[in-house]
Amino acid sequence: MISTTKQTKTNTFKKILKAILIATFWILIWEAASRVVSRNNELLLLILPSPVTVFKKWCEIAFTSAFIKAELLTLARIFIGFLCGTVSGFILGILTHVSKTLYSLLSPILKIIRAVPVVAIIILMYLFFSSATLPIFIVCLMVMPLIWQTVHDGLENTDKQLLEMAQVFQISYNKTIFTIKLPLIVPSLITACVNALGLAWKSGVAAEVICLPKSSLGTMLWQGKGSVNFDEVYAVTLTVVVLSIIIEFLLKFLTNKYLLRNGGSKND
Repeated sequence: MISTTKQTKTNTFKKILKAILIATFWILIWEAASRVVSRNNELLLLILPSPVTVFKKWCEIAFTSAFIKAELLTLARIFIGFLCGTVSGFILGILTHVSKTLYSLLSPILKIIRAVPVVAIIILMYLFFSSATLPIFIVCLMVMPLIWQTVHDGLENTDKQLLEMAQVFQISYNKTIFTIKLPLIVPSLITACVNALGLAWKSGVAAEVICLPKSSLGTMLWQGKGSVNFDEVYAVTLTVVVLSIIIEFLLKFLTNKYLLRNGGSKND
């Protein structure tokens, strides 16, 4: 038990060290590129500021009330949209598995949503939603098809031997879905949720950049670009990336605890 704990700590330390080394490598590449650009043309330094300049700019804006408010509102919009998309996708996955007619009606629409560029959907939906609610709707719309596909396919591909066993023990159809089929798709559903979270961040911030709600990270990105303040653009982008990584890490941490507690394997 003690050796297992030590091995786990060692593996965690190695992963953290690896992540730090990779991040350091790319920061050095960024710094080198910035110096090469500024050497050829100092005006180009506005487009590719150095990591130090970006970090200084981040320190200037990170603790201001406007920036914190923008962070919280962006987080709220993405979280609400992600939650709505996950729940609706989960329910639709079950319904389309139960009803083949409903699957025939909805599957083309959901597949079209996945295929259409998110920018096109944002522009079209901007006609019907306010700037504050559009990012929530867009996130929901991007997450829902991914979750739906995972749930539906998982239910459709349940092991036939388990279904035969359910018939032998005369387990009802509804009970078979909720006690046999759904528990089996939990690992793949968790993976889909982690992937959908990254998509939620991209689509949510993109929607904010286009519809420009009063307080949002997307609006700050647009304002920085409009005022040719690219160090602020990089600083806000860095914030979006870091928040996305932290939330994805927390989601993985919580889901891994759930999987290990229920006899499953960790999701990498």
